[in-house]
Amino acid sequence: MFKVIIKEDEWNRAINSFEKKDFYHSYDYHQVCIKDNEVAKLLLYRSGETSIAFPLIIRPINGSGFFDATSVYGYAGPLIAGLPSHFNFQDWKEQMLDYFLDDKIISVFSSTNPFIDDQEQLLSNMGEIDSLGDIVYFDLKQSKAHRKNYSKTTKRYINRNKELFDIREGGSEDDARQFLEIYYQSMKRVGASSQYYFKLPYFIKLIRNHSFFDARFVFAISKENGDVASGAFIIHTKNHIVQYHLSGTVDKYRHLSPIRGVIDYVRNKSQLDDYIFFNLGGGVGSKNDSLYDFKASFSKKTVPFKVWKYISNTEVYDQLCKIAMEKRSEENPNTNYFPTYRTNSYFDTP
Repeated sequence: MFKVIIKEDEWNRAINSFEKKDFYHSYDYHQVCIKDNEVAKLLLYRSGETSIAFPLIIRPINGSGFFDATSVYGYAGPLIAGLPSHFNFQDWKEQMLDYFLDDKIISVFSSTNPFIDDQEQLLSNMGEIDSLGDIVYFDLKQSKAHRKNYSKTTKRYINRNKELFDIREGGSEDDARQFLEIYYQSMKRVGASSQYYFKLPYFIKLIRNHSFFDARFVFAISKENGDVASGAFIIHTKNHIVQYHLSGTVDKYRHLSPIRGVIDYVRNKSQLDDYIFFNLGGGVGSKNDSLYDFKASFSKKTVPFKVWKYISNTEVYDQLCKIAMEKRSEENPNTNYFPTYRTNSYFDTP
């Protein structure tokens, strides 16, 4: 059975049938990520005891009459249950390819989620998988002594900041506005691209969701004057994964690094609440940069972040790549970008 789902109730019923999932797979998260010209679809495949649910964003390739598919920002990929050693990969591949060709979808890109079982085994049978860099995480079931693995610098900041900051959780619209102010300040400081400037409705939709995850803000509050010094947008997918989704720190408190206390608080509370993984993520653009080093000061646990690439219509794909290269505005385009025809945004819809 192969089915394309776009309705909220049916989407979340399908996702809820999987024991292991993440908020990145939810209907609500897809709705806050799509643009006006895009559609979120859940591709549901079932055969015997095996179920696969693959959420994707379908977007037009401007002026071409064709489409491609991508995933939401974060850690997505398919959900998989009951994958046996004798699974018929050929049938799944044919069902997927038939859908892509029928809907004129010429290429597909998806991030993967290292905390969801069997993704690489499934996707490697169709297209290719690339590793972009490492992400840092806590295995909350493995040890009760995570602080022993904190770097000396992180331990020093956390111990000192206990005297300087209180930690407060919140999930109101006012909390969203407060966080947004901090977050924008941080994004401006690091020169982040426009895609990272999430708007207020993005946060409101997620904190008011009624599906299987809980989104909240965690703030470090100055004991001296009540200032909000730092904050993180933390999302718990029930009984499984905690995601350190977004964060920011007020400029004048950066030297005190209050966000370290926020991370320590979330790690400890999530462990007490019986979650399995707390993912801190990686560096900017999946690079092992200063942001990655900061996260690695909390845990020695790392795992590769991988992405899946698939070309369903090679003939049209090559034609669009040729057109895009002829119209390119860059002297040295990024030839590693996928799909290649979107390297210089020539085929993006305004």
